[in-house]
Amino acid sequence: MNANLPRISDVDAVEIARVVRPLTDINERECVAKLAADVSPGGLIVEIGSLYGGMTAVLGLARPDAKIISIDDYSWHPADDVPTSKELLLANMKSVGVKNVTAREGDSRAIGKTWKRKIDLLWIDGGHSYDYVHADLENFGPHAQVIAVHDYKNPAWATIEKAINDFILDHPEWAISEVVGMVAVLRK
Repeated sequence: MNANLPRISDVDAVEIARVVRPLTDINERECVAKLAADVSPGGLIVEIGSLYGGMTAVLGLARPDAKIISIDDYSWHPADDVPTSKELLLANMKSVGVKNVTAREGDSRAIGKTWKRKIDLLWIDGGHSYDYVHADLENFGPHAQVIAVHDYKNPAWATIEKAINDFILDHPEWAISEVVGMVAVLRK
């Protein structure tokens, strides 16, 4: 960990999880670790978009007594890296001792249409098009207590900011409570 950055969480999940390649920065991982640690024991965390499991590991280590459902279609990976898969995600979780993850392979937009369960923390970092992000917010958001979305204000993905803004316009009970790096945290 970079000693020059102040820690915003006392959860060691970020340090332990660093062996699984993340596409988030240290402050973003600290933020999500704190959000996960705040979930009640036995609560439900839903992750949309897992890639190799860098943030999945943070979630699982920060709240090992929660249930985590990770949803990904495993269709994208960085051009300079190995393809991702459900098997690779689960192997990476095993390598860091995370046992509380169920991986669901599929399109989050289709899975979300029939979602009925209460969600304590919703982490969105899947498809980055407006259609994906807005559908994930609309389908899963009403069931969530807290929503965190990655790549907010990322100039390469203006679609994400627009999807969040449109969701808040349609659901005024939600507001952005904080932004850490490119993680927007929404609360009721």
